[in-house]
Amino acid sequence: MDNSPDPTPRPDRDRRPPGACGAAFDRDPRGPGADAAPDRSRHLSATDGAGDRRDSRRRRTTVVALGAIAVASAAGLAAGLLTWAPAAPEPARPLTPAEAERLAAVRVTNHRDVRSGLRITIGTAAARTDVVGWVDWSRPLAYVDVGGPGAGRGRGLVQATPGLLMARPDPTAVPAPASPPMVPPVDGWRVADGDAARPLRPTLDLLFALAAPRTEPAGAIPAGTARWLARAEAGRQPVDVLQAPLPDDAGRQGPHEAPEAGRPATSTPRTASHPAGPTGPPTASPPRAGIAGWPGPAVSLPAAAARPAGTALLDGAARWWIDRDTRLHRLEGRLPGGVPVTVELQRANRPVLWPVAALGGRAGLPRALTEPEEDRLARAAARMRAAGGAAATFTAPVAPGVTLRGTGWVSWTERAAYLSVGARDAPAGRTLRRYDAAGVWSAPYAGDALVAPPLPPPRAGHTWERGRTGVDDVDVLLAAALRVGSATRPPRSATRIRGDRLADRTVDVIEVDAQPVRLRYWIDKTGLLRRLELRTRLGTYAQLDLVPGRAPALPSPVPPAREPGR
Repeated sequence: MDNSPDPTPRPDRDRRPPGACGAAFDRDPRGPGADAAPDRSRHLSATDGAGDRRDSRRRRTTVVALGAIAVASAAGLAAGLLTWAPAAPEPARPLTPAEAERLAAVRVTNHRDVRSGLRITIGTAAARTDVVGWVDWSRPLAYVDVGGPGAGRGRGLVQATPGLLMARPDPTAVPAPASPPMVPPVDGWRVADGDAARPLRPTLDLLFALAAPRTEPAGAIPAGTARWLARAEAGRQPVDVLQAPLPDDAGRQGPHEAPEAGRPATSTPRTASHPAGPTGPPTASPPRAGIAGWPGPAVSLPAAAARPAGTALLDGAARWWIDRDTRLHRLEGRLPGGVPVTVELQRANRPVLWPVAALGGRAGLPRALTEPEEDRLARAAARMRAAGGAAATFTAPVAPGVTLRGTGWVSWTERAAYLSVGARDAPAGRTLRRYDAAGVWSAPYAGDALVAPPLPPPRAGHTWERGRTGVDDVDVLLAAALRVGSATRPPRSATRIRGDRLADRTVDVIEVDAQPVRLRYWIDKTGLLRRLELRTRLGTYAQLDLVPGRAPALPSPVPPAREPGR
């Protein structure tokens, strides 16, 4: 018998550890009856097939349901679009008491806010004029840049008060206006003539009428003429759009009171000291009694010109965009003649404005003189006499489109002045003028008014005429300059307007009562007079700039036999 081990492993003993025996290792791992069980792999395959079929049916059901939802949504949207209509706006209605109070307080709110940025549109299409800048209702003063296709000759910078409009034309400027420079240019300003002022004057009158020192009185807006129109947004704030005319007193009052320096304007009429003739311009108002602490007023801007009583500023009612704080953000209306105008106020854009020299210059804080300032003012006359004289130049805006200029000398030793005077655009009106205590000699002059006159005053070929001083503003200014150097005592009353700089020197601007006029002395720290300012009949300021020093001899232009009293 072959007892060698069988080389072929048996299944039931396959992979059995050596020495392992027993029932635990003889048992079939599939369990009892495993040979009789069906094939497990075929069972799993059948189960997987059934699951796939169920998932496929579920996906188809989901897709069908989503499609049905989409179709239903589209149908509902289409039906809604076909039948939807916007909600009807609130109808116009009379003002509530609260809205009427806000409308009545708009102008006093502007007055209290003092300043605002602005953008104005006048007219439409090719006739449109655009205005960008600022308004100061407390002085009052507007400083704007004018442009747009309809601006024409009026394109450029403008500074205006209720009575005057100073323009600095710039025909080469780009059509679209921009914010004006904060410090206005020194030269090139003149009183605007009719062509430049006509499009702007009604709009600026409207702008100044949007402020008042008190709320509107009862009945200022007739009952039934004001209505609420809509809700809107302006300046990132909710506003109510109201329709109402300007208050009855706007544009239907006499001359405005000119504001004193550093003091708000009021609408109280005041009688002029020298009423204008039938065709003459308005004149300055008389000074009022001084206030304790500083003697006498100091007018910083020209007095307003009177508008004819009953003149309407707008043709019909305006639309007002007013917020909850009674601040006006926008106004739309029509100027007389049907010209549309839109005023947009930029309430956060409110810098301090700097008037040009012809309107009085930078604002100050008027006060009484200190002791050193009084001493310098008292010594000014003696200091000028010690200097002997001064080279003099002057600028005087005396009429629309006309600015007189002159160059020459003032001699306090001889008590005489001699200058060439004329307007750059009016050669026919140039003259030579010699002033002394007896009056003024004048003769036509063909030379340049910005060049010193010939010395000695020419006699041959010139017809000299004797006149009295005070005929025009230049005469008044030069006569006042001669009196400054001959004064033996200081002025009766004086007010320091502000500190300033002139020709790189620090000066005090002091307004004095030099009856019958008021003058401004620009005195440096040594007590020398550097500028003399006069309020003209037109309401502008004329300046005589002085460079103290020895003046040449200024003999009379006529033989002694022709002198008065000889």
